[in-house]
Amino acid sequence: MTKRLALLGTGTLGVTAAIVLGTAAAASAHVEADATSTAANSYTTATFSVPHGCDGSPTTKLVFQVPESVIEVTPTVNPNWTITKATEPYTAPSSSAASDEESEAGAERVTSVTYTAKTPLPADERDTFSLSFALPDGKPGDRVSFPVVQTCEQGSTDWDQVQESGKAEPEHPAPSIVLTAASSANGDDDDATTATADDTTTTAAQPDLVGRFLGLGGLVVGAVGLVVAVAATRRRDAAK
Repeated sequence: MTKRLALLGTGTLGVTAAIVLGTAAAASAHVEADATSTAANSYTTATFSVPHGCDGSPTTKLVFQVPESVIEVTPTVNPNWTITKATEPYTAPSSSAASDEESEAGAERVTSVTYTAKTPLPADERDTFSLSFALPDGKPGDRVSFPVVQTCEQGSTDWDQVQESGKAEPEHPAPSIVLTAASSANGDDDDATTATADDTTTTAAQPDLVGRFLGLGGLVVGAVGLVVAVAATRRRDAAK
């Protein structure tokens, strides 16, 4: 009886472990994005991880769709892939108030970035792809999603399902970045720079004042010495 219970317990633990590991493997099998910054209006580099092929088939191409809230994207070179960008005409919503430089920069928008494999990526190997861009304005918790179309030698997978807060993760979620509050670090840095400059100016001024006082003291001592020397000479002349 005891052995039977022990075997039953062992079997239950094995099944539980398999379920947990299977769930973890499924969760990590998605195309995911890891960003260097998530603050609204900040510049970031997002690294997308592609962990597997399409049902055992090697990956040949990845197309990253750029959301409308992101204008310009700079893809990072990957020696195993060629890169192409698709663009479309773009006019800023507040173009009337924008500067000429901003209007020129916003003349076109990147709509997608395509990585094409020079040699197909084996289904059991992973690779990463990095895109640099400016995050849009938004509230903490807003998502900036980059749907990805993964094409393989046989078949394809669309990673384009929207992840809604508080709901279960979909089967093929689009990789996304969750915005955090905009950072005010730039203003703090400016204040710190100004304070440092003021301190430097004050420090540099102090030795200058000391030098002036020392120079003035030297002149006074020299003048006194000259007077004493003249007086001594006159005494000698009078004694003769």
